[in-house]
Amino acid sequence: MTTRAKQLLSAGMLMTLMLASCSAPNAGKPAPSTPTTSVNISSGPTAPAQPTAPSQTSASSSHLDTMPTQSQQPSPREQAEALANELSVSEQASSLVMAGVPATGASAAEISALKKQGISNVFLRGRSQLSVKQTSVKVQQITQSLEANVPADLPVWVATDQEGGFVRVQQGPGFTELPTALTQGGWSPSKPKRELGAVGKQLVEAGINVNLAPVADVVPAELGTGNAPIGYFGREYAHGATAVAKTMATVNEALHSQGVQPVVKHFPGLGRVAKNTDTNSGVADTKIDANSSDLQPFERAIEQDKSWVMVSNARYAKLDAKNDAPFSSKIITGLLREQMGYEGIVISDDLCEAKQVSYLQVGERAVKFVAAGGTLPLCVESAPAITMAKALAAEAKADGKFAAKVKEAAVKILEEKLSARQAARRQIKRVGPGCFLTR
Repeated sequence: MTTRAKQLLSAGMLMTLMLASCSAPNAGKPAPSTPTTSVNISSGPTAPAQPTAPSQTSASSSHLDTMPTQSQQPSPREQAEALANELSVSEQASSLVMAGVPATGASAAEISALKKQGISNVFLRGRSQLSVKQTSVKVQQITQSLEANVPADLPVWVATDQEGGFVRVQQGPGFTELPTALTQGGWSPSKPKRELGAVGKQLVEAGINVNLAPVADVVPAELGTGNAPIGYFGREYAHGATAVAKTMATVNEALHSQGVQPVVKHFPGLGRVAKNTDTNSGVADTKIDANSSDLQPFERAIEQDKSWVMVSNARYAKLDAKNDAPFSSKIITGLLREQMGYEGIVISDDLCEAKQVSYLQVGERAVKFVAAGGTLPLCVESAPAITMAKALAAEAKADGKFAAKVKEAAVKILEEKLSARQAARRQIKRVGPGCFLTR
């Protein structure tokens, strides 16, 4: 795993967690995204509510929590592989899916269904006028239930879409009213870092640890608002690749510094199409190839090593004329991973409501995405997300080669979460005894 994963929990996030759990005046309440039960960092987690082979999982957690010396400490990859080996095929498959729930709060029935399926990653969809504190309560209700689906006391991922302008899920009191990315791109160099750092802090306080931003798409000036998915809404930072890459990197740093995982999108670029893949089918790019300047922002993000990558739903004639990007091994494995050297999490754009991919059954969309090299299929509705998890499990049980891909994706996710936890422990060790994290 790259150093990005090891840096996932920044000093800002760590301080938020420690202040919520160290012995100090007014420090009795847990962090917003955690339940009220505190778990000492040096002890094993409480036995999950519904794991497979609970005694094995508990033993593994206790072993991981003994914190051996650096020379003895297994790498995050080794630990992730050990944890993945303890999961059933169905559990591995469910760990891959990110399910959408209302940003205003998921229903008890919805949370129960996700818990039963073993899903542990959610996306807050829609628009919410809830405050930061109110959002934290809603998020905590989700994470308290779904944390039993994650081995070794690792975190539930809670994502949102907080770009700015028209794309801003969290709009209630306490959340910054960000302007469009195009406006942000025109700010002085220090302002994006300051403003997006504040956004990151607000998200952490609300219990959100993943932001599906920033946008790395390059919309040519001559196309401008004629580009329906990006330019029409001013979601691009600039009209040139170099300027986009510069502001995007600043946003990545600002979010990451507060403990929020950035996600650059929409690989390999959605700035040259006319139609929106959410509302149209047959959307295709005829310009971008493996040497296109539109890839520069993504290359910069990979070098920076702080963000995940989201894949566009469009088709790219010069890269793979036969498959849409989320189903293209040429684009995900060949271009992004092998040619550009990206080793991290690859998340899809929405694979459930997008008209571009509606020609396939929902479960098949997830299967084809993982088969192409993707890690985390995103579905903005919870019921079809559960269908995705079941389809991934069924295909893995029927096909050994696909089962290996599911397991590898599960290992990558666990590795990412383990690296974050280890970074937190190192920080706590430097701060001193008497502090413990809460879940």
